[in-house]
Amino acid sequence: MDLWKYYGVDWALFLLIVLHLWMLGNKWRAAWIAGVGISICSILFGYLSESVALVLMNVVFIFFHIWNYVKWGEQDASGRIQRDE
Repeated sequence: MDLWKYYGVDWALFLLIVLHLWMLGNKWRAAWIAGVGISICSILFGYLSESVALVLMNVVFIFFHIWNYVKWGEQDASGRIQRDE
């Protein structure tokens, strides 16, 4: 098994997704921007692995990440979201 078959893009995705989920769990709005970066890496991975579905899925994900970034609105100094509840 070749651990570097995809030039480390798959390993970078692994680490970025873990970071992304941790940021979302802590309600950091910047997690959605990280999600855009993850989706861009996933598009590269989809290209390298010749998966059209992976590329298209992540194009859609980019729009969701941007939409949620805007939707989450303002945040406080710690980077956590402010919600009117």
